[in-house]
Amino acid sequence: MRIVVLGGGYAGLACLARLARVAPDAERHLVDPNRWHLRRTLLHETLRKPLYDLRADFGPIARRWDFRHHRARIGWSAERLAQWSATRSIRVGRRELEFDALVLTTGLPGVSGRVSRSRVPPIPLEALATGPGVNAFKRLAAAEGTAWVVGAGASGLQCLFELAVARPKDAPLGLIEADETILPAEPRGLRREVLERLDDLGVDVRLGTRYAGFGRGRVRMTGPDGASSEPAGGVLLCTGPTGQRIEANAAGRVLHAGQPLPGIFAAGDCARWTGVPFDAATAQTAVRKGRHVAETIARLAEDREPEDWDARQLGFFLSLGPHDAIGWVFARAALIQGLPAVAAREAVEARWDLLLRGLDSFAAF
Repeated sequence: MRIVVLGGGYAGLACLARLARVAPDAERHLVDPNRWHLRRTLLHETLRKPLYDLRADFGPIARRWDFRHHRARIGWSAERLAQWSATRSIRVGRRELEFDALVLTTGLPGVSGRVSRSRVPPIPLEALATGPGVNAFKRLAAAEGTAWVVGAGASGLQCLFELAVARPKDAPLGLIEADETILPAEPRGLRREVLERLDDLGVDVRLGTRYAGFGRGRVRMTGPDGASSEPAGGVLLCTGPTGQRIEANAAGRVLHAGQPLPGIFAAGDCARWTGVPFDAATAQTAVRKGRHVAETIARLAEDREPEDWDARQLGFFLSLGPHDAIGWVFARAALIQGLPAVAAREAVEARWDLLLRGLDSFAAF
């Protein structure tokens, strides 16, 4: 049996690690254009940590989990997935790679754009995965004018709190969010605490406001009172992934005309699983879905019916700077703050470190 995984992010590596346990005799392949896995949940830390701390080379990971890594970039669409299902092969470079199961875990792209080396343009969050992007992030931290963050999801808020620490004292900060609140999926008490922290920092929070552009030292936006512009030293765009997610059922099988597409599976941000209780575009969801797809593949190989994924959210932690955090685990009403939350968040990240080093500690979850 040959299994090909497209994308070496959280879902892809979690799937491969689980496959090593549930399908040890299968030939496993990873297709990813990069030399390394990137810890995207930690991109906000690039203001104070070198980028290489967030990278893990695929070579050692492949040896630990016994898969082969192919450096290639392969685009996908619903039509191509149907074609691959029919032929049971995919072209990787100059080679046709046949498969019994293909797992799509590529994620979805965020806002893109080139980053100038000489000024502070709008910086897409995705750019923080590159050296020029990190340098632009640091220039934004040092800018005299207001540093604006667009998007009040976890990534945007974590970047904003990092900027608050890195910027000169009393340097202005702004937050633009199209929704009427921040973190709408999280408990009300958590949202209230975070908004109070933003108020304490003097952040100019614009909820229910759409970002319209940046240029000539001003950020343009459209809010409840109409269009306006404000002075800006720069803008960081954390508006989340763009593009259409592929439909999959609750076992992770890609759907085509409402029916499972033979041999094709999907997990992570690129897929929307129908009929599941928890489908947020988070690393937690990606890891757990990747593992579940591995279980689905193993069950189908044994002619057993796959099980639906019915997991609930286990918790959530938000970094509020280098030495502060807030979140919850298991009980949404029981908030954890300060150093205990920092320790809990670091413990979650440590479990992923263990997986990258060849030890799967996610078995009980």
